[in-house]
Amino acid sequence: MLIRIIFIFFFTISPTLSNTLDFAEIRAIDRTTGRSYKLNLPINEEVIFSNLILEVKYCYKNPIDREIENYAYISVTDKLLKRIIFQGWIFSSSPSLSSLEHPINDIWLLSCKIK
Repeated sequence: MLIRIIFIFFFTISPTLSNTLDFAEIRAIDRTTGRSYKLNLPINEEVIFSNLILEVKYCYKNPIDREIENYAYISVTDKLLKRIIFQGWIFSSSPSLSSLEHPINDIWLLSCKIK
């Protein structure tokens, strides 16, 4: 009986309490114009910025009782080269730890958000 209650909790109530969020808030800079943009990227949807196709696969924010940290798994495809130029985890507290190296655009994670 206890196992059944735990199972019901994790598959019905738990998704609403999950730390997996709906949007990744990204800072994007176009170096040619010098403009900075704040983008809200939905999870598992492609968004075009400049010549890049951005897709966030996963975005997570630590609970309040822990150090504030956001991290996301992102895939970046160059439209002109037609290949993935970055795929991996990015961290809001350490943008240089795992960053996109691109001659025209800079991209880093700001936070993860709910709709």
